Amino acid sequence: MVIRNRAWLRYSAFSFGVICIGWSAIFVKLADISGFSSAFYRMFIGTILLVPIWLFRKKSGINRTTLIYSALCGFYFAGDLAIWNTSIMLSKAAIVTLLANMAPVWVGLGTIFILKEKPKSVFWIGTVIAISGVVLILGIHNVYYAKFNLGNLLALCASFFYAAYLLTVRNTRDKIDTISFTAISMITSTVVLFIICIISGVQMTGFTAKSWLSLLGLGIITQLGGWIALNWTLKYIKATVASVSLLSQSVITAIIAVPVLNEFLNKFEILGIFVVLLGIFMVNRMKPSPSPKD
Repeated sequence: MVIRNRAWLRYSAFSFGVICIGWSAIFVKLADISGFSSAFYRMFIGTILLVPIWLFRKKSGINRTTLIYSALCGFYFAGDLAIWNTSIMLSKAAIVTLLANMAPVWVGLGTIFILKEKPKSVFWIGTVIAISGVVLILGIHNVYYAKFNLGNLLALCASFFYAAYLLTVRNTRDKIDTISFTAISMITSTVVLFIICIISGVQMTGFTAKSWLSLLGLGIITQLGGWIALNWTLKYIKATVASVSLLSQSVITAIIAVPVLNEFLNKFEILGIFVVLLGIFMVNRMKPSPSPKD
């Protein structure tokens, strides 16, 4: 369909996806349970809602190669969530968030050495500006006086998994339909996270009504709504552009936290929001590659 190739539709879907995943940290905080458990239920709830739709719709592009790559994406995503949630327990949230947002750097390097594409200089400039904005949002004082510990190291590892996911998605999404890719990757993530929960022995039942409602939000809004939209657009948007644009997630979270969690923004955080948006705007000004015809 011609409409699918229109830039406004792709970026509208991408923006919708970013807004949905921007709720992720809010729901995790409201759930107030183990990070492993919230990660598992985020995937499990989204999966049980998506699989019936997947089974009864037309599928395309499923073969051994796309099946392996889709499952690999699920493994990377599960690793990102599990490591990220653990890092929060071992270090300051502000620092681990910043380190996890190093993903655009690894995506840029992976694009050069793995995908054999060379990002333009504006990508690196925009990335530096956007990450600088993230630093302002998180707090320069928190970043400056932080000591590198195990939690920080885990956050950095999480950024590798996130970058690997984005690179693999971009190399797979033009060969398989969105629902099939999302379903296969989510099933894989659910299994991996369930195994992690069992091995770690975290609480998985007996939560409050507030926690269950927050987990439903994670599964339906963040995972199902957010990542179906993002996985569709990642078929058309370069991984380098997507990785920097996804930094706007921190902006969305900061804005939502004001009315929901009563966490108000100071002048540096507001400045940081504009700096992040400037960096994202610069990266998205890069001339896009031709859109896929299917």
